[in-house]
Amino acid sequence: MRTVEFRFVVIRNGADFGELRAVDRGSLQLRMNSGDSIKTGLSGSFLDPGSDYNLLTDQIRPELIIDGVVHHLGVFLPASVRPIKDTTGSHIQIEAYDRGWIVRDSRLENLLHLDAGTSYQQAIEARLAESGIALVSAVESTATLPEDREWNVGTSRLDIVNELLAEINYNPLWFDQEGTAILEPVSVPVAANIEHTLDSDDVKSLMMPTMQREVDIYNAPNVFIAVCSNPDKTGVIRAVSVNTNPQSPLSIGRRGRRICQVITVDNIADQTELQALADRARNDSMITGEQISLTTGLLPGYGVDDVVGIHYDDLFAIAIDRAWTMDLRPGGLMQHTLEKVVVNLG
Repeated sequence: MRTVEFRFVVIRNGADFGELRAVDRGSLQLRMNSGDSIKTGLSGSFLDPGSDYNLLTDQIRPELIIDGVVHHLGVFLPASVRPIKDTTGSHIQIEAYDRGWIVRDSRLENLLHLDAGTSYQQAIEARLAESGIALVSAVESTATLPEDREWNVGTSRLDIVNELLAEINYNPLWFDQEGTAILEPVSVPVAANIEHTLDSDDVKSLMMPTMQREVDIYNAPNVFIAVCSNPDKTGVIRAVSVNTNPQSPLSIGRRGRRICQVITVDNIADQTELQALADRARNDSMITGEQISLTTGLLPGYGVDDVVGIHYDDLFAIAIDRAWTMDLRPGGLMQHTLEKVVVNLG
């Protein structure tokens, strides 16, 4: 029988400052949705901490403690703090978001001009530094801007960062359990990249005896044409990627017809990255289609779009965890929404 506890540490100026205490009957929830610009959020009720705390600037780090082992669950900034008084006393309702919220709300006060030849990675990390983000973990990229670029006053730095990341086929910005900004290329979800395994026959997976599967592949494309055209380029550059995988129900051979999707972008690092974009769209099409919803106990270490191996009765699958929620209370559960991956994407 494992023991589960929670702690909500208040961080000030990068150091632990104190703790918030959860309201016993309050509903505390941690959530992730990879489709949101800010990937993770925290909400719930806490006892009023008093005037020593400044929740306009203090940050919150929830911790899951299992059998005495502490697992950090991210770093969050309160976006709204609502005082509540009732017969039980004073408490506060907090809605908080990860550090992506800082980057989203950081906007250009002057025109931003970047010269052709500027390193994508340096341009991205400079925008994060301007937003006050000091902790960054980046997979190095040697790509450079192929032409001069400009962004207008008022543009969100998060929009700039994600635009540049997309042009080198990196994932959108997200923050890990330590509050570190993660800059990483898109990876193909294959068995070698599995980060978690959920097995209904393994007690460590804490899987509940229910699972739902839903398939929606109507009119899904199997031919992908990526086109980049703007006034600064000489002509139009084009890349094509085709789903001919016999294991995919969406492939040309399995469906007996070609269904085309055109992807138009204004900027891309080079022809190689444009081809990678088309290939990514093809691979994503083979991921999208079957959605799996399942429930587990509270499992630490989950991030954004983690690759998960699933064994449930007769289902053996690789999937991407697109969204999850954790109820932060003893006996709380974790809800997962995953997308199944075709075993061989190539």
